[in-house]
Amino acid sequence: MQTPMQTPRSHTTWIAVADDTRARIFLSRSDQPLQELEDLMQPQSRLDDHDRHADAKGHYGSAGIAGSGSPGHHGTIHGSGHSAEPRTSTDDKLEAQFARQLAQRLEGARREGAYEHLILIAAPRFLGRVRAQLSPQVTKRLAHTIAKDLTKLSVTDIESRLQAQALLEPARPLGQ
Repeated sequence: MQTPMQTPRSHTTWIAVADDTRARIFLSRSDQPLQELEDLMQPQSRLDDHDRHADAKGHYGSAGIAGSGSPGHHGTIHGSGHSAEPRTSTDDKLEAQFARQLAQRLEGARREGAYEHLILIAAPRFLGRVRAQLSPQVTKRLAHTIAKDLTKLSVTDIESRLQAQALLEPARPLGQ
């Protein structure tokens, strides 16, 4: 039973807002406005599309830019069917790797007791990838998921959207 002198403990919720190249982690407490803790970037996302899809020998995936291997043939936009992996394979691997990294970060924070509840907001395809990587312990703390890419929104806009969906209460000053 709570005595009048005690104040209820502030619940700590983490909100992870992600897409396949960026994950922003926010802290929400009932007595404070939403606060951004981290902004994680997939290292490969900094490379341009051209560099990301080149293999070690400088050949390119299914775009066929490096040519078809036939003398006098200059390659086509549609590809040549040689043994290079399709472009989407590289993107899929990078996306899966980043989903694992985000899930590991969330698991590490859970073990440290950094949050009690988790809200995961991610681009639809990436949301599925991250959920598949979450440990059972993190999944138990998952309060809500939203399949939407909000990574480019401001902290204020993210907070407003969560409040509009009744997922966050407006911050109240301590003692109220």
